[in-house]
Amino acid sequence: MKIGLIGFWLSGRTTLFDALSQGHAREGVATVPLPDPRLEQLAALEHAKKVSYAALEWHDDLPDALPDKPDTMRAAMAAARPMDALVIVLRLFDSPYAPYHAPIDPARDLRRWLDEFVLSDLQAIENRLERLERLFQSHKESAGDRAEAQALGELRVKLNRGESLHALELGHELEARLRGFGFLTRKPLVAVANLAERVLGNEATLPEWQPLQQLCQQWGIPLVALCAPFERDLQQLPEEERAPFLEMMGLSEARLNTLLHTVYEQLGVQRFYTLLGGDVRAWLVRRGATALEAAATIHTDMAKGFIRAEVCHADEVIAAGGWHAAHRAGKVHLVGREHGLRDGDVVQIRFHV
Repeated sequence: MKIGLIGFWLSGRTTLFDALSQGHAREGVATVPLPDPRLEQLAALEHAKKVSYAALEWHDDLPDALPDKPDTMRAAMAAARPMDALVIVLRLFDSPYAPYHAPIDPARDLRRWLDEFVLSDLQAIENRLERLERLFQSHKESAGDRAEAQALGELRVKLNRGESLHALELGHELEARLRGFGFLTRKPLVAVANLAERVLGNEATLPEWQPLQQLCQQWGIPLVALCAPFERDLQQLPEEERAPFLEMMGLSEARLNTLLHTVYEQLGVQRFYTLLGGDVRAWLVRRGATALEAAATIHTDMAKGFIRAEVCHADEVIAAGGWHAAHRAGKVHLVGREHGLRDGDVVQIRFHV
């Protein structure tokens, strides 16, 4: 899944990307594994030879957007459409390089991004409705075209009211039909307040914090506060040396982990695990996915030849002492293709080729 990093000049977007990628990026794209203590426990119990984390693809290759240059904003909006989620990096630190006319105001910056999302989506809707209108005049439209025009009209009304489309429920067929538009106002969003290191952990005392927090609550956008340079430097230390630095800052864990967890939650996905021949692996599927969907995620042949799935939650496998021990304890269940998976299920697929 693709996560796009966006932010105005001096927001610290690329510094945050450097912290995420730990230097393992190619042309502004990095695959970042999701922290997963359960996977590590399963790997230890199964004496795994290979451990594969679920990962997200982070993008810092979107064009730079300058508020006073509309062309750059349009280019950034176009590049953001293929992303599965967007992380908006907001400057909440002073900088000697900041222009005199741009004082620190993360709420202003976030509002500008949200306004641009709305305007960009409205333009996309208007363009599509014009094409559909020409189609209707030729009397060559389908029932699906009529339904799409009606849905787009309703979306236009909501956007003109300044409402978010993120929580809007659409039918499966319409959802699939409109997916190609990549509406920015329907994407999962996370706001990052990039702080100075000296106020990390005390961000609530800043005068700019409350307006930003209120705006995020109004739009239903989770807000993560971190210091990108601190996180980048922290990631360069060996794992065992990080705790003293975190303790010095009054933090229990890296805020980068908080960001990764928040993005994961916003994506509406869940993990499942497979334990096969010394290979312990975490996978991502949509929240509430079925056993058949899990099989298709692993390999299309498994879905085509699906017979049954053996399922047991990772916590029960760990408590039992491993997969075979969970089997012996009667914790493993045999389920059909429509069985809904829980976040953290261990799944073994029975299938024929």
